[in-house]
Amino acid sequence: MKQALSLPKDPVDPARSKKALTILLVAGFLLRVAFVFFVPLIHMHRDSFEYYRQAEILRQGRYLNYFPNGYPLIVLIAKQITANHSQTLLLWLNIFMSTTTIWFVYDIALRTLKNRTVALTAGIIFAVFPPLLNYVRWIMSEGPTFFFLLGAYYYYFRQKNWLSGLFFGLTTVVRTNIAPVFLLIVAIELIWKKRLNYRLLITAFIPIVLLGSYCYLQTGKFSIEGNARINILYSVTAKGNYIDFEIGDKYPGIDTEDKAVRLYMDHMKKEPGEFLSQRIANLWELWGFVASDAQGFRSPATRLMLGFCNFFLVVFGIIGFWLNRRNLDAWMMILPFVVLTGIHTILVAIPRYAYPAHPFMIIFGSWTIWWLLSLKKKAPASKAEALERQ
Repeated sequence: MKQALSLPKDPVDPARSKKALTILLVAGFLLRVAFVFFVPLIHMHRDSFEYYRQAEILRQGRYLNYFPNGYPLIVLIAKQITANHSQTLLLWLNIFMSTTTIWFVYDIALRTLKNRTVALTAGIIFAVFPPLLNYVRWIMSEGPTFFFLLGAYYYYFRQKNWLSGLFFGLTTVVRTNIAPVFLLIVAIELIWKKRLNYRLLITAFIPIVLLGSYCYLQTGKFSIEGNARINILYSVTAKGNYIDFEIGDKYPGIDTEDKAVRLYMDHMKKEPGEFLSQRIANLWELWGFVASDAQGFRSPATRLMLGFCNFFLVVFGIIGFWLNRRNLDAWMMILPFVVLTGIHTILVAIPRYAYPAHPFMIIFGSWTIWWLLSLKKKAPASKAEALERQ
């Protein structure tokens, strides 16, 4: 496949691009330091305490198969390095990872869309994008998820499949909903290029097999996460920003993943109208142009800002993808958006679960910006040429 459309000649030469990228990385780093340490906002989410609990269980040589244990392992390493200042260390790790992903976004955009101006624009937007910047301050799995996923694509487009696969595997043990992405990449290559990317496949499964094997030794079950049952249960009544977190207590007999799936399927069959309404509400919660109030936790200004961000990601991002649809790389980059949207429309729609797709939609959206600007420049020229012909 080849790129369907091309932009006018790139006005940014390599030397200027390198200098601009250096300035962007320094500014992005300083912005993150200021936001994390000098803005009076909390760093511990309710999930953060669970990650710490799972880290302590791992330290004791045991295993709690609930949240994916990739991030608890990172927390454990931080606690081993400095028991009294592990939160500070994890925040610095977030800053490092988030700053590095600015470079990843720039490089991915440059290699796939072949335009330094677009790549710099994508890097700038990513560096200041409010939803993503906000999660630098949280001690949660978002930071490592962005880092490992974008790192996987960074190495993939550099044709370093061993490293790409390893990063995909690390992403999966931190956030299991990413697993379909690398499997689809291998499948697309197998269909389109008639070759099996065994290098990516092998190294992707190394972290997964290691963590799953440790779980098997401790629990007798090969798994890297154990919260699928409760997430499916949540999905039975979840509708947009409404999630009944007490539903597990209401169905004590639904104690396995298989039983939860059967309850979910029964709900779909018996109440198809309500089921469809829930799925639409979930989709809107993920990508709607008017963000919900999150049951009173979001201010009107925050809702407006999130809605504007979603509009850019969805409208500009999809336009950019569609105009580059003849580029096989574009299909690879749209996979996180498709996978995460599909999973969380069907299950539970917490917007941050779809955030790993944001960088790729920012790249497509940046291409759309410059494509629209190029159309605007061409219009006056076309009018002048028409007058000359007359």
